[in-house]
Amino acid sequence: MRTLVYTLDDAHQWAAFSGDYNPVHFDLSRGDGQLTIHGMRALLDVKSALSAQALDASLLKCTVRLRRPLHYGTPYQLTQDSRRAAAMNVTEPVDGQVCLSCQLTALANEEVVAPVSVSTLDADELARLEQAFSPLLSQAQQWQFLDALLFRHLIHDAALLRQEVIATSLPGGATLDAVFSQCQVVQTHQELVFDRRLLASWTPGTFTHPLEIGVLPALVVGDVQSGAVVRIAATICQENIRISNAITLKISQLAPN
Repeated sequence: MRTLVYTLDDAHQWAAFSGDYNPVHFDLSRGDGQLTIHGMRALLDVKSALSAQALDASLLKCTVRLRRPLHYGTPYQLTQDSRRAAAMNVTEPVDGQVCLSCQLTALANEEVVAPVSVSTLDADELARLEQAFSPLLSQAQQWQFLDALLFRHLIHDAALLRQEVIATSLPGGATLDAVFSQCQVVQTHQELVFDRRLLASWTPGTFTHPLEIGVLPALVVGDVQSGAVVRIAATICQENIRISNAITLKISQLAPN
């Protein structure tokens, strides 16, 4: 068992790398009046602890469910899930309620989906991002860095917001900042699929060549007014790098003041 406690410094450090300045993490007037931890920031520690339990398979899947928000300054317990292999939970210290869960499983094969857009992250920008990620996690593995990198790409990629299924579901003139200011955005799930070789250790300078990132077709269920569920995904598949990252967001329009 391990205790996890986060501060606003952790929020700013993750936001500086990812660009995720969702007000629920910084503005006390949003959400339940308490600042919540970036789910992806907490998951860095969970995935790091879970990596040692990865099954002996060439292809691995990491499945995440974010059930309840985590708040800054509160000590949470990171524990092994006794009911499932290679699974861990983050629980409330008082009532033991599960806030988030994470499991690594073997995957026989992966459905290949053609990207709708592809962009290249050049070597200089990649080196800058590696340096920005380095303070976030000691003794990181390659899949953990690429996981964070793909998340960052998804919330910055303008082509994603132009996908028709996204563009017609969001407020006019949608940018990431506009979505955050006009809507409540909460991550509920994540699914990663990656090559076992990416369990290798990572340090800045591990990736020295440009990376091609493909954004996959988005899926939207519902609408923003009544509550939409949006699944967005991106992938890297080149040379010995094979990883895809799909995140599910619940988006609802904020009530007028």
